[in-house]
Amino acid sequence: MKISKKIIKNLKMGGVNFYLSVPCKLLANMIEILEKDKSIYYSSVPREEEGMGICAGAYLGRKLPCIMMQNTGLGNSVNAIVSLLQLYNLPVIFLVSYRGMPGEQVSAQGGMAKITKEILDTLKIPTLHCSTEKDLDNIKTYTDHAKIMESPVAILCDFQLMKDDK
Repeated sequence: MKISKKIIKNLKMGGVNFYLSVPCKLLANMIEILEKDKSIYYSSVPREEEGMGICAGAYLGRKLPCIMMQNTGLGNSVNAIVSLLQLYNLPVIFLVSYRGMPGEQVSAQGGMAKITKEILDTLKIPTLHCSTEKDLDNIKTYTDHAKIMESPVAILCDFQLMKDDK
């Protein structure tokens, strides 16, 4: 759980105090940590776009929200991102398990992996791509950016980085 602990620590250092997740095997360790943490709010949601609306409300309630999801969830959420989060300048942190990258065992994840960065680039969402533990040290820089620019940011966590999180 070393990687998950470091991610949560860096998110909290950046002021994140409201977390939602859509189930993902690679996020399981973080979910377990958050479920036990009484200093923050955590809940699971069934769909990513529903989470975008809840995150918007959390921000209006003076929280800094993070939604944890697979990269496939970005595809599900484009309309909510553009017509809610970006339209109203709402800083939301997307913590994304980057499924379909080398090491992935589920071939169905490959299609979205090919276009994940393109989607984020098209939406003009600043993206931190974490492929090593050292990359996680930059998380606070991105949470700060979200607050200053009042816009979403994405933190992509490679499949291999999360798979090896013991």
